[in-house]
Amino acid sequence: MSVATVCLLMLALAGCAQPEPDLTSTRSNAAGVEPAATQSPESESAESPEGATVEPAAGAPDPCAQPDAEVIAALAGVELEPHLHEVSGVPACVWGNLNGTGVQVILVGAERWATQLPAIFEQLLAQPQLAETLSEDELANIEDITAAIEAGEEIDSTRACEMFSLMLVADGQPEGENFTVKIVPSAADPQAITAQGCIEGTFSSVLLVKPDLTGGADEVEQVGDAVMSLLDAS
Repeated sequence: MSVATVCLLMLALAGCAQPEPDLTSTRSNAAGVEPAATQSPESESAESPEGATVEPAAGAPDPCAQPDAEVIAALAGVELEPHLHEVSGVPACVWGNLNGTGVQVILVGAERWATQLPAIFEQLLAQPQLAETLSEDELANIEDITAAIEAGEEIDSTRACEMFSLMLVADGQPEGENFTVKIVPSAADPQAITAQGCIEGTFSSVLLVKPDLTGGADEVEQVGDAVMSLLDAS
């Protein structure tokens, strides 16, 4: 399985990416809650086959509407064609080909992202060095949210962003961050760059994959700016 596939939606906290270079933002949540964002493990099942046609739900926004083709071309270095995509039931847009040169964009309500939390928590708690960073209250919160989601309940978008922030803390980042950019699998071996943020109840991620990726600061900043532009406009 390619790095692009493993990191489509959420990064594994210990192994999918290294924390350098890393850009963070602490933009305040409009609801007055501590701002939140996280990179976390991703479920590898339920992903649509590359090139498959996915029809958007009636009345749902077009995942390929933002950003526009010009922004994507600036990221990839070439013009790319978009197609609708799904990652574990979460709508996405893939421009180009993630096995070659491609950009994947996700922009959804954080409650939609939160449907992946039980799988994320399972992977998190399986890693003792990460699980040990969590307090008893945080562990209890994880148990409550897991039980609620598995019972079919929808997690409030603000609370979902709080969980995203908790994932960043477990990844060794300071509290209060809501945004992160990472090189996959590491700065020494750049195969992809992914940026993710969860701000004011909206989750967004941008994944850039291309053969000539350098992992330089300009590329990292460009991918990070793409996510923040999506979140600012939502």
